[in-house]
Amino acid sequence: MSVLFILLVIVTQCCNVIYGLSNNPRHETIIQAPHVGYVNNKSKSLEVYVCGTSHFKCNSATEVTNLISEVKPDGVVLELDPERVVRLTKQYAGFDQNGQLTNDSELIYGVDFASAIETSQKLDIPLFLGDEYAQETKSRLIRDALNVKKYSPRPFLNSVTSRMKSKEDNADCVRIDILRMFAADPNKVRPLLIAGFPPFLFAVLAFFFDSGTTQEGSGSLIVLEIVVSIVLSFLAVSFLFNTVIVERDQILAASTLQASEVLRSLKDNKSIRKKWSFTVKKEKHEEDTEDTTLDNKESLPLFTLKTPLITNGIRNLNLFEPRWLKMIDEVIRGSSLLDERVFGCVRCTNKFYSAISVNGEEGRYADIIFEKQGTYARIKELKEGLRPSGDRRINVKIEGGDAFIVDENNLSVSKDGYMVATQVVVKPTVDSDNDDTLSTISEEGREISIRIVVVVGLLHANGIVDLIHNK
Repeated sequence: MSVLFILLVIVTQCCNVIYGLSNNPRHETIIQAPHVGYVNNKSKSLEVYVCGTSHFKCNSATEVTNLISEVKPDGVVLELDPERVVRLTKQYAGFDQNGQLTNDSELIYGVDFASAIETSQKLDIPLFLGDEYAQETKSRLIRDALNVKKYSPRPFLNSVTSRMKSKEDNADCVRIDILRMFAADPNKVRPLLIAGFPPFLFAVLAFFFDSGTTQEGSGSLIVLEIVVSIVLSFLAVSFLFNTVIVERDQILAASTLQASEVLRSLKDNKSIRKKWSFTVKKEKHEEDTEDTTLDNKESLPLFTLKTPLITNGIRNLNLFEPRWLKMIDEVIRGSSLLDERVFGCVRCTNKFYSAISVNGEEGRYADIIFEKQGTYARIKELKEGLRPSGDRRINVKIEGGDAFIVDENNLSVSKDGYMVATQVVVKPTVDSDNDDTLSTISEEGREISIRIVVVVGLLHANGIVDLIHNK
């Protein structure tokens, strides 16, 4: 009887796992935290945990680490762009902006993101960058400055009433409780107070500056100035909210959904994930006499592209990173004929680079997801040049050749930091409609479930929850 009882308990626990986190008490505890939002789509194929953080010193770093460790998601999306990641992680690794080791890794801003990166790397979780470049945000601010609709206070006022709602009784959509979060950690209010204080300070200074005047009607003038100051400040806040918050909510939500598709492709075995680290070295102008020639008959260097290279397609590559310069040099050095100057191009669906220390030198942690199918690229033309800084750059004109399939088991990384494939197989022409080797449907007939943690500023959190929930 005891054996049967034990078997019954095991079967019950397995069923609980199969039915998912929605029936898991640990899951219920996680989403009850005031800084956590949660969305589960209608098909139960995507679960998103949104962690609302403050980027300054508070409990957010610990909360991010705990959430990622407890959920163990398939991927983590950060409210960062590639440039901010490198700047942040260089300082976190103890390097200054020139790559010199300073051993000063204390962060005033961005500890929450640094903790998310460190925890994800320790747990071997893919990282995704969900934000646009700062230059793009700046350009949009300038472009929309004369757009009257962007000054509408309606989205901002709606956010005060809707985005600060407490958790609702909905198992598939839970919003963060901003008021309770502020009560639990008052330090998170500090950035908002700093951002909202200048308009009121300006109004107070205007009042005291004009309070000494004795001219008739000066009291009414002071009141008018204060009212105008507050109104203009409110319109400015509405403009910034509409462009910096609302529009970036849409970008971050779209990036999260895109990350889910990349992770699904990875689970479907359509893509490959490769991780490695390498040092960042300046390219030397003098000839490198070290013999590291690649044998093109057995080894194929791989270059990652955002969009795939098609057969017979022409592409111009402007290369300046030391590893890509070294790759091209090795391809040229290993070729005796023009037609042998070949390397492979693969479409990269996710690219994450962070700064790390490699043997005391500035290096990079690379976490790349790319499609298995690639295209041979033949070098048609190569032009040497220099960047404004004086560093070397080259312009490479390539032509797409046959398609091939990369074998994950025959994939390595060169000492210079680029991937090399061996024993690639030329892809035969098949009817895509009949190609059922890859599928997004599990054996039970339901779509494979993806679980993601999104780490964003608290002003973005509920907006992202709402956008994903409404998809």
